[in-house]
Amino acid sequence: MPILFEGALKKWKFTLAFTAITLLFALLEIFYQLTLPLTTQSYAIVRGLGFAGATFLAMALLLPSLFRFRPKLAKYWTITRALGVGGFLLICVHVAFAILVVYLGDLRFVFYSLNPMQNPLIFGVLGFLFFLPVALTSTDWAVRKFASGWKKIQRLVYLGFWASIFHFLMVNPLALNNVSGYLLELVTVAALLGELYWFFRVSGQRKFRSIGFAIGVFIIILYLVTIYLGYFGTK
Repeated sequence: MPILFEGALKKWKFTLAFTAITLLFALLEIFYQLTLPLTTQSYAIVRGLGFAGATFLAMALLLPSLFRFRPKLAKYWTITRALGVGGFLLICVHVAFAILVVYLGDLRFVFYSLNPMQNPLIFGVLGFLFFLPVALTSTDWAVRKFASGWKKIQRLVYLGFWASIFHFLMVNPLALNNVSGYLLELVTVAALLGELYWFFRVSGQRKFRSIGFAIGVFIIILYLVTIYLGYFGTK
């Protein structure tokens, strides 16, 4: 019978090393935010954790595209999963700190509007909800437990990525105008370009008739509609 965290326990050295790297990166992000003008300690922690988590999640989506260009590197796929899980855990702390410290536990400040174009925090909530089942099933145990259904659950990551992008782009655009923001944007754009390239290449090989192609088109339309509403909705 498979153990829930069997993979992490077997590779405990990698798990400890990656945990240390994750914590170090998050601390560097927070300390960097503290150096920026007009940034309080609370917002530096929230923003640092959010940027660190979002950067890790973007890297988790970028690596599979790079591995396809260099199949020999696919043996390092566990790094992709570690980045995804590590990124989500950072986002969990980001959300908890924001709610409990910044908003003082009052969810009315979070849900003051359910329109994500007026309240980008809704994009953050959606992203969290999409990423949650992906993170919970990112174990060897889950792969065996859910069999073929596992990949369907993991595909929710694309919707989570869509929501997270518009969350950090719209919640405070000026906060991205620094090294930390540029890094996040660079990795995010690279991940999106990689996804687009392999989406059209694989879809073309399948004559654009697969269910995956239909899902991909839907997600692309979702991005375009969100961009349109975000741009013209502010006019």
